[in-house]
Amino acid sequence: MHRFYKEPEQNVFFDLLPEDWKCEIATGWSQYSENASIYLLEMDGDIVAGGIVFEVCPPDMLYNKPEADKWLEKGYLYIGFVWVVEAKRNKKYGSEWLKSLVAEDPAQKYWLTIEEEGLSSFYSKNGFHFVKALKNGDETEWLLSYEG
Repeated sequence: MHRFYKEPEQNVFFDLLPEDWKCEIATGWSQYSENASIYLLEMDGDIVAGGIVFEVCPPDMLYNKPEADKWLEKGYLYIGFVWVVEAKRNKKYGSEWLKSLVAEDPAQKYWLTIEEEGLSSFYSKNGFHFVKALKNGDETEWLLSYEG
């Protein structure tokens, strides 16, 4: 039995995250909390995955705010910081989280970026399409979109 829901308080999700993500998100959460929602996936009473859906430029896209604003202005919401509890990986909970998010509003369009190109196959299997590569200093990120 699974349950997908919007978390009323961020602490449960933040406690699941690795320290570097926690620092990046938690320190500025007050400026995003009005325009972002945390969604959790619970399986048999255990939280197994979570992520944040942003209606504004998220902290990990501030390096390319014009690109973020372009997608947001077209009605896309940004999916960020998707996390599956390490002990629960390889059980399709990430896919279940995405499927549950889309089921909340099937017409909604989404976009996201990934820092590991290998993740593109996971997102492709879940209906996302590669759009382009972005440069973040010396690093490359890949932008993908979901049309709903």
